[in-house]
Amino acid sequence: MNQVVPHDPGELVAVGAAGPRTAAELRDDAGRIAADLARHPPGAVVLVSSDRYHFAAALLGAWAAGHAVRLPPNPQPDAIRAAVAAPDVRAFLHDRAGAGDGVLIPDLLRAPASARPHALAALDRLRVDITTSGSTGAQRTWPKSGTQLVGEARLLGELFGVGRGARVLSTVPPHHIYGLLWGVLLPLRARGVIVREGPLHGEEVAAELARSGATHLVSVPAHLAAVAEVDRLPPVAAAFSSGAPLPAAVARTLRERHGWRVVEIYGCTEAGGIAWRDPHEDACWTPFPDAEVAAGEDGVLQLRSPRLDPAAPRPFTIPDRIEPRDGGRFALLGRVDGVVKVAGKRVSLREVEERLLATPGVRDAAALAQPAPGLRGQEIWIAVAATGQTPATIRERLAGWLDPVALPRRIRILEALPREGTGKLVREKLLALFDGGPGARPAILEPEADEPVEAPPGRESRRLTFRVDPALRWLEGHFPGFPVLPGVVQLDGLVLRQVERIWPDAGVLRAIKRLKFTKLIRPDHRIVLQLERDPAARAVNFTIDGPDGRCASGTFVFGGGAA
Repeated sequence: MNQVVPHDPGELVAVGAAGPRTAAELRDDAGRIAADLARHPPGAVVLVSSDRYHFAAALLGAWAAGHAVRLPPNPQPDAIRAAVAAPDVRAFLHDRAGAGDGVLIPDLLRAPASARPHALAALDRLRVDITTSGSTGAQRTWPKSGTQLVGEARLLGELFGVGRGARVLSTVPPHHIYGLLWGVLLPLRARGVIVREGPLHGEEVAAELARSGATHLVSVPAHLAAVAEVDRLPPVAAAFSSGAPLPAAVARTLRERHGWRVVEIYGCTEAGGIAWRDPHEDACWTPFPDAEVAAGEDGVLQLRSPRLDPAAPRPFTIPDRIEPRDGGRFALLGRVDGVVKVAGKRVSLREVEERLLATPGVRDAAALAQPAPGLRGQEIWIAVAATGQTPATIRERLAGWLDPVALPRRIRILEALPREGTGKLVREKLLALFDGGPGARPAILEPEADEPVEAPPGRESRRLTFRVDPALRWLEGHFPGFPVLPGVVQLDGLVLRQVERIWPDAGVLRAIKRLKFTKLIRPDHRIVLQLERDPAARAVNFTIDGPDGRCASGTFVFGGGAA
């Protein structure tokens, strides 16, 4: 396995809450998994694991047993079931306790070490099938050879100085090519160390960086935006971002406030890595050394790269528009399908998003075009994650840039957009944010009871009870077969929604303090929300209690009048 894991036997390959692991232990664990999988005829093994070490052991074990590894587009139950149902699938490996199907990786790792040596075949005979998220169309599976994947991991280490002993923390799940390459294969191939955990929230990421001693962070813009807001961050050699455009303000904060080097990566599942840039210094992209980038008809990107499917045409068309610059670099102008016509006028959805991201208080934004009645043909809908903004202030901001016919007809303001773990937005989930969108499900928790309760002098207090509707849209995701109400929905769709309804003069939310999540909220739970307002401090304390006790608590701090 030295072609993938060149470490000395005693060198660390992973650290985390579940314990450190050495290269010798990884090889033994891969051998245990290979021994179990060897009883199956050659085929594909579906792999889903949140622990990067478990993922690495299962990947190497499947390869050593002569199987391809197949990664579903996401870890949701239906996506997994569809992947497992394929006729060539021989096994499903995962590390999710409580899931009914498949084999638990930790169970395999408790078996006696295999006496039979398990070696990897030549890299060109190894394969991982990676499924795209469907963010811009139908899902599609792309086969990647070991030569392509391990070769790209080696290139990344050389290009960005990730070498022996580097500790890589990734917030990106390894079922995505970005998370697989950067969070698993890069540290392995570079004689580095995998951080097993994949935290998502800003404070959790900061804590894990410090706890693990991570030297490199692999993430996406939505996660980095939360990280940038943390008061103190430990130093890292570099933070990498991909999956969506990184807002300039986030890159600037990480660089100027925290001293981080930030590198933005441009690529896609079918082509792997294409180019990179330092967003703090340069708006242009530099192609990877082995990638040739040119502008074809209408400026559409034409690519030659060893990471493309060997059967794909050369050059390969990537549906993004570019503008060539000096030294082989290029400016990225947005997707080919990102320019639409509204009432006969051309509107760039990317420009709309950029104008929104430049608006104070806007953390994330997405624009889409929808069919419209009459002569307009299409109209613009937008969803933004923002604080201190209203639909009126958003329209006012855009009115200075866009033709009046192109101003958004529908605006949804949220705490966070429903991005995948990879940072991408699936169109169907984006549409579902708007009432009446395809596949719309209940998105609001309405109280069954709301009553005032006794409060200290000068304060006001309310107690509200709710039933968590199992059909609630936000219960989708998180854990296969184990839906829970996300924390962000508890804050935005439950607490903040009721505060704004009960006390419309509260003002603009400025901060959330002393936030704690202590128990999960499940479908059909009866929960009690207690609110206590201190007008003098412009604060609202809240607690959420479920059938098993306290679920969450914290303080919302408000400032100024309504925006």
